[in-house]
Amino acid sequence: MPCMHAPFRLQSDLARVVERGFAFALGVGGGGLRPRRVGWSRRSLPVDLGPPEVQSYTIVVSHEFVRPLLMELMRSLPRQVAGILELGSRDAYREVDVFLGPPIPAGLFRGTWDLFEPIFLEDASFGVGFHCPDPYLEIFLDPDKRILVHVDQSAADWVEGILARFDVEYRREEDLQSVRPVADLAIRPILQPVPGLMSDTDHLLMELRAAWDLALDEDPDSNLDARGRDIGYTMWRGLVFVDQEDPAGRRYGNAHVWGVATCRRNMQKLIERHISNDHEWEYRELLNLDRVALDDRPAELDDVKVILDHPQLLLYNVEVIGTAPDRWDFVDD
Repeated sequence: MPCMHAPFRLQSDLARVVERGFAFALGVGGGGLRPRRVGWSRRSLPVDLGPPEVQSYTIVVSHEFVRPLLMELMRSLPRQVAGILELGSRDAYREVDVFLGPPIPAGLFRGTWDLFEPIFLEDASFGVGFHCPDPYLEIFLDPDKRILVHVDQSAADWVEGILARFDVEYRREEDLQSVRPVADLAIRPILQPVPGLMSDTDHLLMELRAAWDLALDEDPDSNLDARGRDIGYTMWRGLVFVDQEDPAGRRYGNAHVWGVATCRRNMQKLIERHISNDHEWEYRELLNLDRVALDDRPAELDDVKVILDHPQLLLYNVEVIGTAPDRWDFVDD
């Protein structure tokens, strides 16, 4: 019987960065944010970030201990949990994209986690975790692969008991902060480009959005900058997953789109309307959609006079990926 394989491959030629016995994720190419010590710290979570009596733990361990510690913390999940994903934003007016999901069965969450766990542990460009309001529990693996745990005060002994079994020592909060500035950190891709397999975080995001029902934590009908000001018409850049029937099977492509709109929802409507009227490709999923500064438009738009005063589609181009089975769940011999 054929064996099902993971829908991705990690690069096999990456040397793991190790400094003074502290191992980093493969996605760290150099200048890792090494803390002064490994260990854990605890503080009370501010009331505006959670209900009263919530304790917040920051746990820093070398790479080889991250997964065993996470597995112990996740051994008994609540019946339902909500997924969380945070990654660096390409948006000109926002540094981080936060994706949140509704409560889903813990088994569904865990099945997806187990499938993509090697990427979660090794990719240094994003953080991932889950939240449950009752009983209050949040476990998050941040981009630096620190484990952040928020629990009700009544569960503090449970967390600290696990840390004791792993011989992780209590430290001052300042001891767990990095000793280098973020500017020194070199991040590198970890996925090996293989036709038909997942090749970047855009594809991973597409899978997690489908499995955990994630949505960008943003009002799609407004256009606010980082300070909460409405900035009106802006330029947008989008990447859309499209497909079409082909004699050899279903053909896939990525549509690169540039346009002008006053909010995410209006820009998405422009894209969907154009693809519908084009008839060549079918709209499947919006992979990303970000605001872009006018000076950062592509060379193809150098000769186009872009005026930010009305909705318009400026550029639409499909990059053909190839013909492949539906999604990524196929046998790779």
